[in-house]
Order: sequence, then C-alpha cells, then structure tokens
Amino acid sequence: MDFTLRELDKKETLSLYKRYLTKFFDEKFDGFLISESAIRWLIARKICSCYGLFDDEKHLFCFGLFINDIEQRVMLLDYFVVLKKYRGYNYSEIFFDMLKEVLIPKEEEGEEKEKEENKEENKEENKEENKTSDNKLPLGIFIELEGVGKTDEKAIKKREIELDFYRKIGAYMTDILPVLSDEEYNVLFLPVNARPSRSELKAEFLGIYREILPSFKDKKKYITRLTEEVDGLV
Repeated sequence: MDFTLRELDKKETLSLYKRYLTKFFDEKFDGFLISESAIRWLIARKICSCYGLFDDEKHLFCFGLFINDIEQRVMLLDYFVVLKKYRGYNYSEIFFDMLKEVLIPKEEEGEEKEKEENKEENKEENKEENKTSDNKLPLGIFIELEGVGKTDEKAIKKREIELDFYRKIGAYMTDILPVLSDEEYNVLFLPVNARPSRSELKAEFLGIYREILPSFKDKKKYITRLTEEVDGLV
C-alpha cells in the first residue's frame, strides 16, 4: 500500500474540524476544543496547518492540526486524530515519519531543476493561496502531553503509551512546564531541522502562545497568566 501525506487546504481543514474534532473532543474533553472561529482566525493569519495521511485510493487514515509562530520557526501539535477503524496499527508512526521528510529541506539537484521549478511557479500560485500556512521548514515540533492529575491507573497507562510512542518517533521530554490553564501538561519536542538549547526552546514555546492567545475566548485571563507565571517555564 502506498501512502501520501499532504497539507490540507482551508475547506478540508474546516471539514475535518466539524466532522471529527467537534465530536471527539466535545465528548471526551469538555471545553478542550477551540472554537471554529478561532481555527478560521489562525488559518487567516497563516499560522495553522493541517496534514492528512492518505492511501493510494485517497482514504484518510489520520490527520494532525498544527500551530506555528509567526516566523514559522517551530510548530505545535494541537490535535492529532487517527480515524477509529484504523487505530491499533502503525499509521501514526507513518504519519510522523513522512511529516519529517516533508519538513526537511531537500538538497538542490542542479540549476536545471531550479529553472523548471521557476517555470511552474506561476501555475502553482493559485494552489498556494489555498494552503492554510506557509511552512518554512521549522526547527521542530512541540507536543503537549496532558498530565495524569489524579493517580488513576487507566490514565497513567494511557500516558505511558503516548509517551512511549512520541519517544519512539524521536521526541524528547523538555523541562518546560506550562501554567497556561487549569490542566497540567508536559511538553515534548520533536527535532526536525535542529535541536535548540533549553533557552531557545522556552523562547520558541512562548512565541507560539503569544501568537495564538488572541484566539482564546478568555484572552485577559491567559495573557495575565502568560505574563505573571512565565517562571513556570523553566
């Protein structure tokens, strides 16, 4: 079976939001899903991108919604969904392996290829306008992992499985401890084109949240926390 990973346009992204995210996260995580208007706002600013994994018959297996800072130096995995009938297989691993390939710059193959690409540039302009972002090969991807909270055996097992998966694809746990909501989170980082220092990771993480805060419903609350509790990011 051949797989294709591609960036989805605005219409496709909103369709997946309505079809899958609103159902899954409303049921499982009350208040966890950002609004459709916030998604539209992020897309309009070109700091939101959505990638989907398809087979050769264009069946969707899984998709990830990402947010990046305005300079597009890093990405934040906001939502990742594997369609129910495809869970339990290795499609998640295939998704991230292919995503890293997409985000790693390819070596130049000579001037002739560059000339051919320039000829095609005008033909692709309309397609490019429909993309939800202008990805510029980021340093890597932040992944927020929800804390266990209460010592619930099922929650601990679920977290261990998620943590093992992200480590398997190359992510590592940072010492960033966000205090931006009532939920407890740990932050992992999946290097793509670089492995930033601790101080760089903190600055990049804050940069993303400064961009997305205006999309939050309770802006004042989160802006206050970001300002006063920045020491929570170590």
